[in-house]
Amino acid sequence: MRIIHVAPFYTPIIGGVEEVVRKIAEYTASRGYETHVVTYNRLRNGGVGSLPREEEINGVHVIRLKPDLTWSNGTYSSELPQVIRRLKPDIVHVHVWRHPYVFQVTRLRRELKFKAVLHGHAPFYNLSQSGLVTWIYYRLVDTFGRDYLKAYDIYIALTPYEVDKVKALGLSDNVVIIPNGIYEDKCSYSNAGRKENIVLYLGRISKSKNIDLLIKAIKYVNNIELIVVGPDEGLVRKYVRYAKRSNVKIRYIGQVSEMEKHRLYLESMVYTLPSLYEGFGLTLLEAGIHGTPSVITGEGGQVYAAPPNKASLWAKPNPKDYANAITTLLMDRELWKKLSQGAREWAQQHTWNKILPKYEKLYNELTM
Repeated sequence: MRIIHVAPFYTPIIGGVEEVVRKIAEYTASRGYETHVVTYNRLRNGGVGSLPREEEINGVHVIRLKPDLTWSNGTYSSELPQVIRRLKPDIVHVHVWRHPYVFQVTRLRRELKFKAVLHGHAPFYNLSQSGLVTWIYYRLVDTFGRDYLKAYDIYIALTPYEVDKVKALGLSDNVVIIPNGIYEDKCSYSNAGRKENIVLYLGRISKSKNIDLLIKAIKYVNNIELIVVGPDEGLVRKYVRYAKRSNVKIRYIGQVSEMEKHRLYLESMVYTLPSLYEGFGLTLLEAGIHGTPSVITGEGGQVYAAPPNKASLWAKPNPKDYANAITTLLMDRELWKKLSQGAREWAQQHTWNKILPKYEKLYNELTM
C-alpha cells in the first residue's frame, strides 16, 4: 500500500498537527507501508525554500513543494497534482480542513481513483485567534466549499465537538473519531519532585494561544513563578515586559528537549492553557500523563483533552476567574490529588500504542 500524507508543515517545524502527521507517517512506514509526506518548503514565518526539497526522515519520504502563494499558515502550490500523479497512491490522507490542497486532492481523486481521507484537525478558530482576513476566508470556504467535505471517503474528527461542527456544515455520514495520541511517560512517576510555586505554560507563543489572559491572571496569584516554554512567534518580549511591570515572576526558556519537557511537567503544580479555542490541546494530555492537572477556558478540543472536574478546572476567560482557578488548585490539596489522578487516568487512554493502530485498520478497510 502506498500512502501519501498532505500537510501544511512537517518536521522539523514544531506544532500539534505536525506531531500527529509525523507519528502516523512513521508508524505506517515502520509497518512496511510505503509512506510519503507532501508538504511545502516554507517555515511558519517566511523561510521559503530553506528546507531540502526531498529527504527521507525515519523511513518517511518527505517532498516539499515550492509555494506559489502564502498567507498566514496557508499555502498554495501548483506542483501538487504532478507529484501525486507521479506517486500513484492507494491512499491520500489530507490534513487540516480548508487548505487549498483539500480542493486539489478532490479533483485528483476523481482522476486517479485513490481512496481519500480528510483529517480535519478541527480548525474552527474564532476571529481573535485567526485574524480578520483568515476568518473571512474560513467563512467563505465553510459557506461555498462545504460540498468538498462529501468528496472524501472518510472524515476523521478529533473529538465529539468537531463531529458537531462538521455536521453543522452538512456532513452526516462517514465521520469517525480518532483523538490525538501522546507518548507513555517513561519517567519514574512521583509527586515528590513537585515545586509548590510553579505554574507552567508549554506551547507556541502565538496570539492564538491567548497568553495575554494568562499573564494578566498571574498578577492575582501570590508567590508563584510562571514558566513559559515553546517557540516564540514574536511575542515573548512583550509578555515579559508586561509581567515585570506587574511584578509577576516569569521565566521564558524557549524550546526544550523531550526529556526537559518531562521534567517541567513533573515539577509543575499546574499546567495552564488559556486558549479560547483549541482543535484538540495535545499538551493537556502531555501534562495529564505526568499527573499535572490543568486550568482551561473557552470551548473546543481542550474540554475533551482535559475534562473539567476530572483532569482540569474550567474558568471563565477573564483574569480574575482564571487566577482563582489556578489559586484553587494550588491551595486545595485534596482537589489537586483528585484531578492529578483523573488527568493521568484519562491521558493513559490516549497513548500512541492505542491510537496508531486505528489508522492502519482504517486504511486496510478502505482498500479492501
